[in-house]
Amino acid sequence: MKRLLNYMMFIGIASLAISCAEPEEPSAGQKVIGNWSVVEYYVQGQDFNEGDLIEHLIIERDGKFILEDGNGVLTVGTWSADNSALTLTPAEGEAIVLNIVTLTYSKGHFVQNLSSPILGDVEIRYLLDNEGEGDYSGSGN
Repeated sequence: MKRLLNYMMFIGIASLAISCAEPEEPSAGQKVIGNWSVVEYYVQGQDFNEGDLIEHLIIERDGKFILEDGNGVLTVGTWSADNSALTLTPAEGEAIVLNIVTLTYSKGHFVQNLSSPILGDVEIRYLLDNEGEGDYSGSGN
């Protein structure tokens, strides 16, 4: 009987210790996965709705991405993320760095800073909604 009481007390203390553990905040790499659509973008603080800016972005768990711009051009490559930036590295061309302003599982606010001899420094702000991960089951639902 005493052994059973000790065993129950051990289980109770272990359960209490586990239940008091702080949950870990998900990383940007966990939150960014999904099927993102641009809701709004701003170039130099002005509302902008045409051109070859990002329209749709699919971030996959396996480290790959598919980006579609406003002209329907697709870019594929690999991605990485930390708490300050999402970096898209295309199979061809330069990396695209999107600085993270805010990021949840359902909404994202990113800033892209570009520099060119013709335009100078340009800031593009993307406001995106995550439609969730793709359905890879083949069921079409």
